[in-house]
Amino acid sequence: MARYRRKVRVNEIDPISTVGAKPVGVTIPFNNPNGVFYQSYTNRVQVYSNLKNLLLTAKGERYMLPDFGTEIRFILFENISSEGEFVESIQNEISNAISTWMPYLSITELDVKVNVEDNLVADDPYHAVTIRLVVKITGTNIYLPIQIFISDTGSLTIEEAVYNG
Repeated sequence: MARYRRKVRVNEIDPISTVGAKPVGVTIPFNNPNGVFYQSYTNRVQVYSNLKNLLLTAKGERYMLPDFGTEIRFILFENISSEGEFVESIQNEISNAISTWMPYLSITELDVKVNVEDNLVADDPYHAVTIRLVVKITGTNIYLPIQIFISDTGSLTIEEAVYNG
């Protein structure tokens, strides 16, 4: 009886078992102790890494691409008169960056929460702003939920979140 093996596409491979798979890209952070860049084996992992790179890069920081990145952490210190104006500035900054630099993503959810009480003290001492972003890779059913935390000092933390569909 003949046995047939079906070809496995890269995006079907278990990301933990990458034997025989070809990487689709390089992920961040770059500080692999083995001296070789960390590699991604799925489109989802690579898109997450690319999006993280875009959001963590400040405009003007990238040589020869001064418009690459966002000014999210700088918006925190601008003179803004209302919470609504602040939220809108953050949403516009993220939307414009994604549409310019990652047009293969569509934003399905972008929610900005300011963690400040009425007395202007952060109710979460570690995060002044929490952003929930869900993007969809165009032409697929792959959704990527991300949470972005901005501290009152302007440092950004990006984590993959749980998608509630």
